[in-house]
Amino acid sequence: MPTFQGTTIQKAIDQGLQSLGVARDAVSVDVIQEGKKGLFGLGKKAAIVNLKPLVIAPEPKPAPKPKAEHHVHLPHATSPKRQRDDQTAIALVQSYLEDIIRQLGITATIDSERKGDKVWFAVSTDKEAQLIGKHGKIINAIQYLAQTEFNRYGKAKWTIMVNVGDYRERREAAVTRLAQKTARDVIATGAAVYLDPMPAFERKAIHSELADNAYVATHSEGVDPRRYVVITPARH
Repeated sequence: MPTFQGTTIQKAIDQGLQSLGVARDAVSVDVIQEGKKGLFGLGKKAAIVNLKPLVIAPEPKPAPKPKAEHHVHLPHATSPKRQRDDQTAIALVQSYLEDIIRQLGITATIDSERKGDKVWFAVSTDKEAQLIGKHGKIINAIQYLAQTEFNRYGKAKWTIMVNVGDYRERREAAVTRLAQKTARDVIATGAAVYLDPMPAFERKAIHSELADNAYVATHSEGVDPRRYVVITPARH
C-alpha cells in the first residue's frame, strides 16, 4: 500500500488522494503514525498514512432462501489493550532521547539509573552548553518530552530527569540561592515576586526551601511548561 506523509493526518490523506487521483470514498485509510508538533521544535514527527484503493465487488446473484436455523450470537471480539511496562518505557525514552540529540547534530552517550521514584538519564557530550541552552531551556524541553514519552508507555508514577554533566547539581544550588534572595526581597519590600517559569522539580525545591520561613508564603500559577512560583509576604 502507498504511504503518504503530512503535518497532520488530514493533510497526509489529502496528499495521498491528490497523488492517486481518487476521491476520499474510493480508498480506505490506515494511520501508521500520528503527527507530533513537539516542543520548541524538538520531537517533531510527521503524520503517516497508508491509502488502499477499495475494490468494488460485482453484485452477487440472489442466493436461495436458507432454511430457518437457530443462531448463537457470540460477543464481538475486542482488540487487546496495550500493556504498560516500566522497563520497556525506560528503553523507549532512552531511544527517544538519542533520536532528539542526534537531530540536534550532537554526539553523546546516555546512561540511565533509577533512584527511588526518579529515573535519571545522564548525558555525556563535549557540547554541553549547546544541549543545555540558555537558562536551561533546551534541556528542560527535552526532559518535558521524555516525561511525556514515559507517561505514555510506563505504569509507575516515576519522574524522568535528564542531566547533562553536572548541570542539575549546579542548577539546584542556584535555585536554592534564588529562593533565599527572593524571600529577602519580599520581606524588605512587602511586595510579591513572580519568578520565571521553571520545571516542576525546581518549583518543588523553591517551595521546600521556603516552607519553614515564617515571613513569606509560596504558591504556583500558570500551566506547564509555563508554570511559575509566586513568593508573597506571609499573612499573620
